[in-house]
Amino acid sequence: MILKLRFSFITILSLFFTCALSQVVSKKEKSPLRYENQMNQFDSLNSIEKDNENSILFIGSSYIRKWVTIKEDLNYDDIINRGFGGSNIKDVRYYIKRIAYPHQPKAIFIYVGNDITATENDKKPIDVLETYKTIVEVLREKFPTIPITWLAIFPSEKRWAVWNKIQEVNHLIDEYSITQKNLYSINVCSSFLGEDGTPITSYYTEDKLHFNREGYKLWGNSISKQVREISNKNN
Repeated sequence: MILKLRFSFITILSLFFTCALSQVVSKKEKSPLRYENQMNQFDSLNSIEKDNENSILFIGSSYIRKWVTIKEDLNYDDIINRGFGGSNIKDVRYYIKRIAYPHQPKAIFIYVGNDITATENDKKPIDVLETYKTIVEVLREKFPTIPITWLAIFPSEKRWAVWNKIQEVNHLIDEYSITQKNLYSINVCSSFLGEDGTPITSYYTEDKLHFNREGYKLWGNSISKQVREISNKNN
């Protein structure tokens, strides 16, 4: 009888700690629903910003959202900017239909840089790749032939401790893109590294993460030609 009581107590205790641990983990995983207000804003913009035959779509996190001079820096007028700050690859996956399907872009460009940030919630590079693959699959349901391009995650002083893992993400997506028709990647990270191999701080804001005006100018100048070439590949 005593042994049975002890076993029951241990079982209940184990279940309690398991449930408590799962609640802690679930709290760390932020829900994509935190972006519902942002998505509502995108829905409203869709009725104002009309696509044309030259429109290209930029999707992603704060690097895209903060790029308010994107048309000027890329010397391309027909750009739809759908960046939402702080988003990770799973957030983009969750909302990809809602963001992309209302449009008829000639090309899509994606930048998502918040999955490896030197925190305990970091994803493995292979997990980022696998989620990106599902994004591509969903996009291909609506856009079977248009070019889709991954914009490589940039180095930054704030996340320098995990730069090797970020590079692995970029490399994995590069390798995947090579195997797929009309799938591309653009990597100009080296433009933002100095002779010592570390980020050139004059291109970043005080938060040591995001680009300042000069950083965005450089990004635009570095990729504008490739953006045009890729966007025209399906013509």
